[in-house]
Amino acid sequence: MSASETTPSSSDTPTSTTLDSASASSDGPTTTGTDTSGSGTASEGSGSSTGVANTSDTANDPENPLDCGGTVYACGNGVDDDMDGLVDLDDPECTGPCDDDEASFATGLPGDNMDCKQDCFFDGNSGQGDDGCIWNLRCDPENPGANIGCEYTGNNNCENESQASWDQECIDFCLPFVPPGCDCFGCCIVDTPEGEVSIFLNSDEDGECSLDNLEACESCTFNDNCGNPCDGECELCFGQDELPPECDTAECDFGDPCESVSDCPSDWYCLQGCCLPPPPG
Repeated sequence: MSASETTPSSSDTPTSTTLDSASASSDGPTTTGTDTSGSGTASEGSGSSTGVANTSDTANDPENPLDCGGTVYACGNGVDDDMDGLVDLDDPECTGPCDDDEASFATGLPGDNMDCKQDCFFDGNSGQGDDGCIWNLRCDPENPGANIGCEYTGNNNCENESQASWDQECIDFCLPFVPPGCDCFGCCIVDTPEGEVSIFLNSDEDGECSLDNLEACESCTFNDNCGNPCDGECELCFGQDELPPECDTAECDFGDPCESVSDCPSDWYCLQGCCLPPPPG
């Protein structure tokens, strides 16, 4: 499905919940304790899927939440928070379980990815300490940080602060979390009737950037060195929820194909037809 065919979503404010070990598998999320055991429903190992792959990533059940480092966010709580008929990672605005905003591409986490120097966008935290990634928005001539106080400057330190500052540590850590069609720093390619456009997922603090409002998204330069381009015939690309009719299973650069979280190893999740590892949060 292209961007123009997506059902518009509302702007309801999502909430996060901390997992309790006793509730992760039976009683749903509570507000006390932490647990990194995941939903407790995924089976060990993974299997190839048949039929058209989709993005059914949780059981879409509040009693079987999908957590991010011990916390359940809007994109893993089994609830249609923005009331657009799409639950959790079925919703194209959900970029992973570490996302507390179903209505837009912003993660909805206070301070997350609001720095001019971006780290791994998809790991559920802000800061380079655990991933070794750094990408200075001020050095991107496409000006992706125009609306978050990180306008393009192109200063003399750009070569050291951006393109030359990530390394193999960043690639090894971050790339397995990156959905097909995106790079490590939140720049994704969306196929529209007018052609492909690049969008920065955290384009605005107000959370207006979404599939049904791409005009609110700032453009960005896709990082080929730390990116997961969607270039396979049967890849489920960013913003899509249906494979080409000639494809029975999704093609995955990272992880095994899946139709739901039950096709993935324990604690992993299924995004865009591929099993991805549990994020650190």
